[in-house]
Amino acid sequence: MTIAAKQILRGKIRHMLKTMSNEDRIYQSNIVTNYLLHHPKYQSSRSISIYVNMNTEISTRNIIQHAFQSQKHVFIPRYCSKSMTMVRVYSLDDLDSLPMTKWNIRQPNLDDHTREIATNNIDLIIVPGLGFTLDGSRLGHGKGYYDRYLNSLNGNFYTIGLAFREQILEKN
Repeated sequence: MTIAAKQILRGKIRHMLKTMSNEDRIYQSNIVTNYLLHHPKYQSSRSISIYVNMNTEISTRNIIQHAFQSQKHVFIPRYCSKSMTMVRVYSLDDLDSLPMTKWNIRQPNLDDHTREIATNNIDLIIVPGLGFTLDGSRLGHGKGYYDRYLNSLNGNFYTIGLAFREQILEKN
């Protein structure tokens, strides 16, 4: 798919996501959350990386809460310029205490050097995206954060994308 075609597709998906009702977002988020919590890769993971959702994404809050209750190590993205690292959060209170970014999501400040940074010790990476195919291809938001991050890892990890039904794409 060309860059221009990707941009057009991103625009169409963004429009669909903005016009979804809150009720439908909640309903679909609950279904996806339930599916993930019963997924064998989630259940067997000891450490997870998970995005903190924007308003147009599947809600990850209940997943994060369940991960803490299950004694999993939880890492969230910290974006900096063109790169991203995964930093550990220790509880929902810890997450809720973090400052908001320009994307209206929480992340640790760039000068917060007290947090554990994930290297190759993550079992499961839960990724956001604008679109996904059933065979695992992902259309990101267009900034390349997750593409670069995933390509930099050497460890043995599994990725799962969370999506509304409107984000499921036919394979090209």
